[in-house]
Amino acid sequence: MSSNNLVYFLAAAMLSLTACGGGTTTKAPDTSATVAGTGPQVSNTAPPPPVPPKPGANETLYVAHVVDSVTGYPIGGVFCSLLKTIPEPDYMRKPRRADVVHEYKTPKHGQYHAVVEADGKNKYLLIAGHGFQPFITEMGPSTPGGEHIKTIKATILPMVTFVVRSPNGDRTDEGVFTMKPAESDASIGKRGGSSNVGTTERLDHLGEVTVNRPYGKYYMIVNDSKGHFRYYGIFDWNAEAAKTRKHKIQLPDKSMARPDWYK
Repeated sequence: MSSNNLVYFLAAAMLSLTACGGGTTTKAPDTSATVAGTGPQVSNTAPPPPVPPKPGANETLYVAHVVDSVTGYPIGGVFCSLLKTIPEPDYMRKPRRADVVHEYKTPKHGQYHAVVEADGKNKYLLIAGHGFQPFITEMGPSTPGGEHIKTIKATILPMVTFVVRSPNGDRTDEGVFTMKPAESDASIGKRGGSSNVGTTERLDHLGEVTVNRPYGKYYMIVNDSKGHFRYYGIFDWNAEAAKTRKHKIQLPDKSMARPDWYK
């Protein structure tokens, strides 16, 4: 075959492959769901998780596959804490360091795993952080050479960020922020009670806080780190409000009078 004929043959072959679709690949659409542009994500295109290591003679392996409760797809970006004990309500969002055995944020494939020393005691997996209402799953006792593998279904909640400013316009660092469901019949103002457990957060050093809540109507109670300049308000958290990246709260010059809903 002459060189000219060879070039013609190769060009014709390439055109034939293109016409038949042999050179094209259809990629499955990524139906990842992201909350507020950050935080945990559900994806149907996640890679398979790695094979966890085998535990040693005096070790225990814990594996949790965290998946979306609706679709069953893995959730990446889930903050998981393996604990020695079930934390008290005040420490469900951030457990005491002494109770934490292992911490890990799931990659896109949604798998958590840890190999820990076997002490014969039960371990508990806390799922918390942005996007989740904290909850505990009992993982089983840490026995020598033991393996515990579970699938945990979770629901990602919408996240909302607030920026709080003091009366002089400065950001209110380390202030106290409460966002409580309006339909709650608990005594909101009761001191020493548990009515605000899971609904109260500390503002960060920039006077900001990000919380996860289902859509609905909420009571807001905000003040500075010393309990001064208290603000009361009602916030309608819905899809329209979620379009705002950060919601602003201005603390009053003096604490507001308690509203009727503050009992």
